[in-house]
Amino acid sequence: MRNTLNRTLRGVILATGLLAAFPALAQRWEFGAGAAGTFYTSREVSTSSLKANAGLNNGWGVSAWLGNDMHKYIGGEIRYMYQNNDLKLQKDGVNYSFGSRSNSIHYDFLLHAAPRGSKIRPFIAFGAGMRGYEGTGREIAVQPLNNFAFLTKTKEWVPLVSVGGGIKFMPAKHLAFRAEFRDYISPVPTKVIAPAPGAKLDGWFHNFVAQFGVSVLF
Repeated sequence: MRNTLNRTLRGVILATGLLAAFPALAQRWEFGAGAAGTFYTSREVSTSSLKANAGLNNGWGVSAWLGNDMHKYIGGEIRYMYQNNDLKLQKDGVNYSFGSRSNSIHYDFLLHAAPRGSKIRPFIAFGAGMRGYEGTGREIAVQPLNNFAFLTKTKEWVPLVSVGGGIKFMPAKHLAFRAEFRDYISPVPTKVIAPAPGAKLDGWFHNFVAQFGVSVLF
């Protein structure tokens, strides 16, 4: 009786292990890279009686990602993105720009409208991570609009929220093309765009990114 029970338990454990392994075996991995156009909203920086706009100019970006399909409709991916967008201050026709770049890393869940293996797979994506802003311009003694803020040659990491969607086209078994649009939402980096004494600058930037890329599936 004991031997029969032991064999049964071993069988159950083996079967459970095999069933647990099947989803992992069924996963499909994706490695890709892409190029993007990147656009920012601005935030208001104010003193007691005056207002200006602070933000980043339109720019470009490149990214790379590694993802996998955990289910026929659900996937996930970790992504790195580099962006080049100059910092800016604007008021009444006065525009001051200062070189800057950012590095982001985040993880997203992808919900597909078509099952794994389909030729066309629309998806929505959402996730979170971190973004590092870095001022790279040449600092000068007297910056324009310095009664509102200073654009600085410093670095600052802030939280990042990622939402968006896109579509995957799969012309071959191991190849995919992607077109997608993301909204990256992050707090204003107030060390890189430093409010002047007595000025107020807060809130979150929306960074809209339109990207095209190519992936290898394996």
